[in-house]
Amino acid sequence: MVFLAIETSDPQGSLALFDAGGVREEEFFSEDMAHAREFAARIDGLLRRSDLTPRELRGISVSAGPGSYTGCRVGITAAKTLAIALRIPVVTVSSLEVMAASAMEFAQVELADDEYPLDAFVPVLDGRRGFFYGALFRRGGGGRPIREAEDQVASLAELADVLEGPAWVLGAGADEFLRGLEASGDGRGYRRGLAEWDQPHAATLARLSLEPLAESSFDREAAHSLSPAYLRPSEPEIVLARKLAGEDR
Repeated sequence: MVFLAIETSDPQGSLALFDAGGVREEEFFSEDMAHAREFAARIDGLLRRSDLTPRELRGISVSAGPGSYTGCRVGITAAKTLAIALRIPVVTVSSLEVMAASAMEFAQVELADDEYPLDAFVPVLDGRRGFFYGALFRRGGGGRPIREAEDQVASLAELADVLEGPAWVLGAGADEFLRGLEASGDGRGYRRGLAEWDQPHAATLARLSLEPLAESSFDREAAHSLSPAYLRPSEPEIVLARKLAGEDR
């Protein structure tokens, strides 16, 4: 059985074909936010190189967010459309979990020390207006991430109180998060992860979703109900709400 993984929560994004033997191929979109424009061509190329047709796909996994509002919407919409058209199961995975799992896979052993072992990872994204998305994961058996704190959007102080260190911080919001902690005089144990840890990978999503997909069956209602995990309104929605409330005049 061959499955498709869709990771578009990141500005670049990637796709992967995988089966019980592992990831067959991973392909990245060509530039920032090219997901919608290149989606059909990229999937077609992946399938052709494996001598497959869309009808031979047996399931889809998609990174649901939080992350890029546009990217998450593109990924979820594509996953729903394909799942319903092909009558195959679709499962979602938190983009923060994919980020943490990717970091665990790429983390170099020589980075670890007694104070910062490679067993705690905090993926952070900038939620704007003083808010951050974040979660805490620890390395479990087989290198799989074990969730210690749920995905959430909160202020710097609120998020830091939930995401206990020592831990490695990664993601597009990592630098801003750490600068804020330093400015506030917070000395808790966080260390910046390598820049290459910041991008979630479809290949990692594939490994996380293989077992759930293998155990799933097509559910039209579940596919229809899929939606991105934004966790908070988009910036245009916030601005509109403020205007309607008479706050912006």
